[in-house]
Amino acid sequence: MSVIEVNLPHQSYPIKIAAVELDRLGKWMEPLELGPKVLVVSNPEIFGQYGQRTIAALESAGFDVAHHLIEAGEQYKTLESIQKIYDTALRCRLERSSTMVALGGGVVGDMTGFAAATWLRGLNFVQVPTSLLAMVDASIGGKTGVNHPQGKNLIGAFYQPRLVLVDPNVLQTLPEREFRAGMAEVIKYGIIWDAQLFSRLENAPRLDRLEDLDAELLDEILQRSCGAKADVVSKDEKEAGLRAILNYGHTIG
Repeated sequence: MSVIEVNLPHQSYPIKIAAVELDRLGKWMEPLELGPKVLVVSNPEIFGQYGQRTIAALESAGFDVAHHLIEAGEQYKTLESIQKIYDTALRCRLERSSTMVALGGGVVGDMTGFAAATWLRGLNFVQVPTSLLAMVDASIGGKTGVNHPQGKNLIGAFYQPRLVLVDPNVLQTLPEREFRAGMAEVIKYGIIWDAQLFSRLENAPRLDRLEDLDAELLDEILQRSCGAKADVVSKDEKEAGLRAILNYGHTIG
């Protein structure tokens, strides 16, 4: 397992990267001294693939687990969807010691983080990203929120997770288009922060499909990309200056 620390003044946290670690999620949450109640937030497709494994991993560690499903897609990243998460949190009687676990890509992570930041003025929050883009970017750094009809991510908060758990095995079910989207973000890190990573990417036979990457290269991509994001966030948590470098290429994209 690789462990990368996001070092922040008020709440540092680890990014743990290792295959098959989804089944040990509860074990990694135990030392955080969380309350017993956990709400797993996901979408139907991701939950159908990994939901029961996630619940079993949490229950084996003694957590009392419920789940809430949101519709997949950017168009559902709204306050209306957040309201539905609140309704489930109320029904499950979540307390401030409780935890919301985001199981999914960037949309699920952003919305779960915002719900956790605002319900009871702040619950614990754990990220379990299932897309390459979420693994190397969206799950790290504490940007949470939803869209406004007039613009993307205009409603939100900086709210850091207690833990980010990256299991590269879940990428096996990721559509090729989504894998390429994540790889574009990886290449960005090579350009803005890590020349050695960029060199490794240049020398790879191809980068657009998971099956063409050997395990060693994928592990290095995850470690170096997560490390780059952690470095930037540790230096500028709330985008007062340096963190804007992470937006490189986004305007043209």
